[in-house]
Formats: sequence, structure tokens, C-alpha cells
Amino acid sequence: MPSGPAPGALAAIPAMPKAELHRHLEGCVRTSTILELACRHGLPLPAHEEVELDKVIKLKAPMGSLGEVLGMFTVAQSAFVSLEAVERITREALEDAFSLENIRLLELRYSPDFMLMGKGLDWSEAHSAIVRAVREFEKGHPFVGGIILIASRSYGAASAEKTVDFALAHRDTVVGFDFADNEADYPPSLFVRLVRRLHDAGIPLTVHSGEEGSPQSIMDTVELLSPRRIGHGVRAAEDASGRAMGLIKERGVVVESNPISNWLTHSVPSLEAHPLKRFLDAGLRVSIGADDPQILDTDLNKEYRAAVEKIGLSIEDLRLANRHAVDGSFLEDDKRQEAARLLGL
Repeated sequence: MPSGPAPGALAAIPAMPKAELHRHLEGCVRTSTILELACRHGLPLPAHEEVELDKVIKLKAPMGSLGEVLGMFTVAQSAFVSLEAVERITREALEDAFSLENIRLLELRYSPDFMLMGKGLDWSEAHSAIVRAVREFEKGHPFVGGIILIASRSYGAASAEKTVDFALAHRDTVVGFDFADNEADYPPSLFVRLVRRLHDAGIPLTVHSGEEGSPQSIMDTVELLSPRRIGHGVRAAEDASGRAMGLIKERGVVVESNPISNWLTHSVPSLEAHPLKRFLDAGLRVSIGADDPQILDTDLNKEYRAAVEKIGLSIEDLRLANRHAVDGSFLEDDKRQEAARLLGL
């Protein structure tokens, strides 16, 4: 059990400049924005008052599984109803990260097929709206950002191929690529050929791995797909032989850790049981993220407080995680250097 935090540690967290590598745009939609867009576009909602809608779309206690949590995205996903809405939601996500959490480097990721399915929107036009919001925000703030595209594994091979094709066609505005959701039914062996195309094009790869399943799934991901980062990775700590953590460390893979998300999806039984500190103490490169801040009712300030109060990290550990985030970022060298300056690293 971690000892109590040092005096002043928690008070210092909000003012800390931060870097985040793992945040889904679809999980960043303000409740007030959902209500406004639903009214404007005639979208059906389960509730029409902000307090009541929050009860439906924000997760405040653990659910039975990752699949149940993913099902909560339906209402937020419906808000991406127009190009204007896509740009607005992106801009608001950046505003919240910068102003409320003091984030200075942020990689936002989204799944075009998940976000835009059934909307009749052109992927390229929607992507341009997201890029435009990020670039305009960078111009007006001490902040650097990038966009990662996601292939939603459960949407099948054709969707994954289409998303890879899209990433290759938009290489100049995409900093990386991710494979997300159901890892158990869509193992890494299915994506070796597609990943080879990404590697050949120089597009960095991160993969959701070890959020469910077993340590073997993480080892298969690292060995078959050669990602520079993995999302979550908590199952690596369950390998009594130490091989999974050893492989991550040996390959220099950055673990994108999301403690509150992992607790809410039952990836870990409690925040105290989260392996974040164990990873850091073992010399793994680990960042800290909020994953889906609006859906999961969290942000980086809450994640940092949980890391200190429940998991036993120190302020120096938090700074180390920020260093790992900047070093592991997929952004261009000049942007990573600017982020390091902004974070005082």
C-alpha cells in the first residue's frame, strides 16, 4: 500500500505543465455541446437536461467490462453530425486540455469509421476540420499537438484497410496510427500486412494492447507489429516470468498508461492495484493519459492525483512520466523540443 503523498504534492498538480499521448477525440465531447448539437440537428437523446444527460453518458464507477464501457460512446459519437460540429468539438477538446489541465503537448486520436459512420460526411473533409482546429490552436497558444488515426479492429478487415489507406493518403497531417478496441477477437496476427505498409511509409504505430486478455497478447503485439508505443499494457504486470515487461523494456516501447480508465473498465481491480509505479520502478518508459475524459469523468489532474494518492507516485515520478511522453511523442523533432521547453524538461 503506498504511503501518503508528500505535503504540497497534490496542490502542485494543477499548475504542472503536462504532456498526453493517449486521448480519444470521441471521448472529449462536452455534455453542453451534445445538447446544443442535438437541438440544432434534431438528434435523439436519452435526456435533455445537462445534469440528467451526464448521468447517462458519464461513467463514475466501474462497469462489467471494456465492451460495456465502449457502448457508452453512442451519444457522444452522434454529436459528430456536421463538419462544423467536428471542428467545434476538436477546438473545445483542445481548450479544455490547455485551460483546465495545463496540457502543453497533446496527441489526439480518432477512428474515422467509428466517428463518422452513418453521418454522410467525407473523411477527408472531416479530417481537414480536425487538422485546422489543431493548427489554429497552436498558433494562439503555447501548445503543440498532433493527430493519430485509429482502425477500430471490431469493424473488420475492410475498415482497417480503408483506414490505413486513408492514413497513407494524409501522411502530412497524421503523426501516427493506432489499432483499438476488441483485441481478443482481432489479434495482432491479423494486421501484420497492414502494419508493414505503415512502417514502410514511416508512420509511427501505437496499439491498444493488454487492456484485456493476457500478457501473451502484449508480447505478440510487440513482436509481430513492432509498435513504438502500446496503449494500457496492464496485463504485462501479470506475467510472473517477467518476460512481458522485459520485452517492453528491451524494445524501448512506451506504455501509454490510463489508470482511471483501467479501473473503470475492470482492467485492474482497484487503482491501488494499477501497475503504473511497478512499470516505472522497473525502468519502463511510461506516460499518463486520461483516455476519454468526458465519458470517464476524468482529466489529467485527476489522473495525477490518483497516481499519487492511490498508486504511490511522487511528483518526480510524474515529471518522469512527462519526460517519457515527450520523448515518446510521434510529433516532429521541433515540436517535441518546444514541448520539452514548455514543460521545463
